[in-house]
Amino acid sequence: MPDAPTLSQLELRVLDLVRDEVLQTPPGFGVSSDLFEAGLDSMAIMQLLLLLEEHYGVAIPVGSVSRANFKTAQTIAALLVEQGYAITQGAAEEPAPAPPPEPVALVPKAPPVPEEKFDRLPLRDCDFFTHAFDEMLRQAGQGGHIARSFIELDRAPDVVALKALLVRLQDYFAFPILTAQLKKPSFFSLPLWVPATNPRPLELQLWSDEKSVGTLLPHGAQKFADLQTKLDDIINTSLPQYEDGWMNVRFDLVEKADGSCVFVFSWSHLIMDGIGAEFFLLEINRLLGGGGEPVPGFDLTDLKDQRGWGERWKTAKVMPAFFDTVMSKPFEALGSAKLSAGRAHFQVITLTEAQSAEAARRSAEVSGPLINMPFHLACAMRAHQRVFSHRGQKPESLMCCVPIQVRRKGTRGPLFQNHLTMFFCNLVAEDLTTLDAAAQSLHKQHTRFIKEKIGDAFRDLMWMMRPMPPSLHMHFINWHMKGKFSSFYHSNTGVFAPELTHFGGAQVTNAYHVPSFSDPPGTGVFTNEKNGRLVLTLCWRAGTMTEEERAIFIGQLMSDLGVTA
Repeated sequence: MPDAPTLSQLELRVLDLVRDEVLQTPPGFGVSSDLFEAGLDSMAIMQLLLLLEEHYGVAIPVGSVSRANFKTAQTIAALLVEQGYAITQGAAEEPAPAPPPEPVALVPKAPPVPEEKFDRLPLRDCDFFTHAFDEMLRQAGQGGHIARSFIELDRAPDVVALKALLVRLQDYFAFPILTAQLKKPSFFSLPLWVPATNPRPLELQLWSDEKSVGTLLPHGAQKFADLQTKLDDIINTSLPQYEDGWMNVRFDLVEKADGSCVFVFSWSHLIMDGIGAEFFLLEINRLLGGGGEPVPGFDLTDLKDQRGWGERWKTAKVMPAFFDTVMSKPFEALGSAKLSAGRAHFQVITLTEAQSAEAARRSAEVSGPLINMPFHLACAMRAHQRVFSHRGQKPESLMCCVPIQVRRKGTRGPLFQNHLTMFFCNLVAEDLTTLDAAAQSLHKQHTRFIKEKIGDAFRDLMWMMRPMPPSLHMHFINWHMKGKFSSFYHSNTGVFAPELTHFGGAQVTNAYHVPSFSDPPGTGVFTNEKNGRLVLTLCWRAGTMTEEERAIFIGQLMSDLGVTA
């Protein structure tokens, strides 16, 4: 460990650690700049806590972390000293002078440099698993690995402008990925994205509730009788893959009985992840005249990684032992034991601001004021356990694989491809007896995940499995996971595109994702925030839960969140 620094030196070293390992900070970012405004979130806080322990030998308890003492490099340095880190003693330091304000630009900013066009796009590491999973779901009649992002609007957006934009949308990106298809140049080659030989047009599907005033009818909307049935129809519609080109996205605008609308963006997980979908919607709104800075489409940096199999294995080799620990106890799922083609359904529960505040308060009590992933995952675990108990079943454990973003916090974009790794965790029966015990166990497992760099190991393992055909890839995964993928699916994506307050001229009243989910396991519970409210999306396949069981599930979930009806 280097010699003890002065306090001002410590502040600068903390800032360098944040810049190098955690956040993409903007120009002029200093020791007194707001880390949360730069993109610090709960996952980044966990990473930073472990980095501080590694670099300074001080283990800061999660419960002692607050928005006030983790706001800047200065406050973090003060917290390190408070927790026992020794700095150079001597005369009191003069406070570091505040940096001079940056000069105000007197000329307009230069327009952004457009991304250079290219005609081939390699897959990223985790995209190979996604490709295999998509093929498996299509063969099983579950439509493919397709997710949907919903935006609820107070009225219809500018339909004419939106339709016109979709016609030319692909021209704005360096590669036409929205209709591209995966092909292998030769038998022994890895699949690549190539442009469609026959790119089909992107269209806006319009629907109008027969009880509405029919604002969308003059634009060619089709009438429907029941809103939830129509939305379920949309999430059960696959994206076709033709021999001469694929449709990797779909756009639906649904007019409700009261005149408000729901915009549904369906997207193949082969081309983007949930955060990319939020950036994509921001970019659509910008192109519609909504303002804001452009969002980059692609980041090919990782594709230039020159490490070979030997170097990759040095990272990946910790994964098997970690996975054996997670899989040491048999786990169960509420759905069928084998792949089934049951219809997908979903229910959205949006809490009030008061209920959301109470859930946040309870999360702070259980997991600390700024770390919410263990709390929400524990709530989802216990809701599933409650249904098993109702059935008279006592599974030895529940297991969940949670997607974790690998984009540097604070970065804007990119839109396309998956920037994810997976956090695998499990809870045995005794862990599930109380919410606190469940959350504490998950917190410990997540700490190990970060300390041992399991996320990096998983990504390098996926890279090493690239040559496997999709069917063999999934056979390998199934063998390791004993025929099931998870007890359920879960993610917490935080605040849904906070800049997205309007879309196409209409006000955004709510937003959430309905991620792709398979049977098995048959269920998923996903969380995000929008407009200061917590949004819960419960998903299930037909036959997975009865109406009574779903009521039991929701009751347990709400109880653990501290929400009363």
